[in-house]
Amino acid sequence: MEEVFSFLVASVLLTLSPGPDLLMVIGQSMEKGFRIAFIFVLGLVTGLSGHTLILVIGWAQFIGEQPNIVRMVKGVGFVYFLFLGVGAIRQHFTKARSIQPRLPSVQKSFGQGLFMNLINPKVSLFFWLFFPGFLFNDQWTIAAQYSLLGGLFMMQALVVFGSVAYFSSSFKKFFVEQPMALYTGLIWIALGLYLLFD
Repeated sequence: MEEVFSFLVASVLLTLSPGPDLLMVIGQSMEKGFRIAFIFVLGLVTGLSGHTLILVIGWAQFIGEQPNIVRMVKGVGFVYFLFLGVGAIRQHFTKARSIQPRLPSVQKSFGQGLFMNLINPKVSLFFWLFFPGFLFNDQWTIAAQYSLLGGLFMMQALVVFGSVAYFSSSFKKFFVEQPMALYTGLIWIALGLYLLFD
């Protein structure tokens, strides 16, 4: 099981590497606190099951050979991130006129994390290229091995992102006077542009 241990180490390092997911977890924590950020993390982690399923049922090679599908996913992702970004910026400018600020929706935060992960073709490409190098047992089916690796990746992502959300949220009080909704909106828009043009 040396391959599985190596897989876990590599997965943790990759999850901790700077990227859109990590950036948004930090942003959500500082803007909305640990509870909502952790719900967002649960959405992100749940989205990983979709990428694992693509591997398990053997669709990875088919989708990889269809550049139109990848372009379509990027386009949908850009529109969605743009929508979130504009909404967050509007929230910043209307908050001052609001008598009672609206509490962040649990379902909305979960859905944002889930959709953000599912429409990110970079995550799919990472799974398709990364997982085959860590197949560990000739007696297990490839689908079973992908399922186990996917589950392990989800568990470590939950721990890593959850820890980041917890420690980031401790800085929330220092950013109370900062326009965090505006910053979050700009991050969403930047992520959309990054997804579309990269």
